[in-house]
Amino acid sequence: MALVINTNVSSLTAQSNLNKTQSMLSKATEALSSGLKINSAADDAAGYAISQRFTTQIGGLNQANSNASDAISLAQTAESALSQITSNLQAVRDLAVQSANGTYTSSDRSAINTTVQQYLSEVTRIANQTSFNGQNVLNGSTSDITFQVGANVGQTITVDLGSGVRADQLGGNVAEASTNSLASAFTNATGGTSTVDMSKISIDGVALSGTASSAQDVVDAINSTDFTATAANSGTLPSGATISASLNASGGIDIFQSGGGTVDVKDTGSLDTNSLAAGATSGTGGTITAGTTLSVLGDGSATAEVSGAASGSLSGGNVLTVSSANELIARIDQALSTVSTFSSNLGAIQNRFQSTISTLTAQSDNLTSAQSTIQDANFASETADLSKANVLQQAGISVLATANSQPQQILKLLQ
Repeated sequence: MALVINTNVSSLTAQSNLNKTQSMLSKATEALSSGLKINSAADDAAGYAISQRFTTQIGGLNQANSNASDAISLAQTAESALSQITSNLQAVRDLAVQSANGTYTSSDRSAINTTVQQYLSEVTRIANQTSFNGQNVLNGSTSDITFQVGANVGQTITVDLGSGVRADQLGGNVAEASTNSLASAFTNATGGTSTVDMSKISIDGVALSGTASSAQDVVDAINSTDFTATAANSGTLPSGATISASLNASGGIDIFQSGGGTVDVKDTGSLDTNSLAAGATSGTGGTITAGTTLSVLGDGSATAEVSGAASGSLSGGNVLTVSSANELIARIDQALSTVSTFSSNLGAIQNRFQSTISTLTAQSDNLTSAQSTIQDANFASETADLSKANVLQQAGISVLATANSQPQQILKLLQ
């Protein structure tokens, strides 16, 4: 190797290697001090881009998790209020059953009705004043609320809150048909008791069974008939609807259908006083028509039919008479069914959002783990690199010093 002065190749090589060592040492120090092996895009351009996308998704998932928790809180708020509404409706029903008892006077029922109206007012107050973050959730003024439950656009769950539970919004899905006194239907020409074949009486296309010697017997037959049985119901009873009956103050029968539709009561006869539906009325102007061949007492030449359509609500309901108390009972039963369904839906919504939270948590955890693999420093590896860089730095400095001293040996040649 030639001895030269102007160019110290050994020194340049040592400097180059020392610079590399310094860069390695600096990188290892930065990784160990920050805990990240990617501190800038220059460290790993592709890894940096992927890591940033993961950061975006993780942030969105965590916020969506919080959103789902808000949804659960809203549902719990509404469900708690519905529980109180149910308690008030149950109290009203108990009072209506009490008022339907024939031993009470009109003044007694008036006193009972005062309490009933207070409970109904409380139902309306709860519905109007239950809110979550300023939004009413039980009076029907808020229809749908959409919750963002994902990191991306369109990942939502919508909760339907359009069903109001004020007193004037409950109990309206009840149809009623009422008859006049049926006393003559069970009295023969000599004043004795006459028996009615109830298989000739049909309600919504389903015939009763047995015989009756009083209006109460007909009421009992109606209340014991399963109008919802698939095998028996070849008529028009809507799905989920129920039928019940009670005696009214005139000695006739009130028939209630809760759950929608129109209650149709048919009784064949010659449309005289011995016809079940003769003179019958309904809350919405039921009609009496003739034309089918069912028979109760008469010769089968005509049919008395009364139809009552669903109408009204709990608002304005009272227990001032036996009939109105029985009507209120039917409407309360419908209202309780509505509130129960609403509560059940809210419970299912809570379970759904809880499942959503579990899914979001798992997704966030998995993305965080993947991000960690890309950007987090491996301390075992980085400390090894740091030790290596330290040794190489010290060696490089020593070698550079040696290389820098080599030109001085040329002076010996000049002595």
